Amino acid sequence: MAQERTQGQGLTRLYLIAWIVLIALTALEASLVLLFHLPNGVRVVALIIVALMKASLIGAYYMNLRFERLAMAYIAAIPLILLALMLVTVAPDAAGLLRRP
Repeated sequence: MAQERTQGQGLTRLYLIAWIVLIALTALEASLVLLFHLPNGVRVVALIIVALMKASLIGAYYMNLRFERLAMAYIAAIPLILLALMLVTVAPDAAGLLRRP
């Protein structure tokens, strides 16, 4: 019984630490937008990296995928692929709009 209690407390502590890290990453995202005056390209890259870190943490600890390396790779890779596809399809239209007088 005592061993089950310590394992439960260990998991609770692990989830609490993951939650605190997620809050810190969210604060970092907000500060990148509101406080730091970075060039837009640097800001976007930093926000994407922080979002990938948050998605990995959520997948690892709250979806219990810590030991599923392939699933974790998909969690990180699929949004990047979708982002690239979105940019490829939207960029020509955006470039055309920017060239109009």
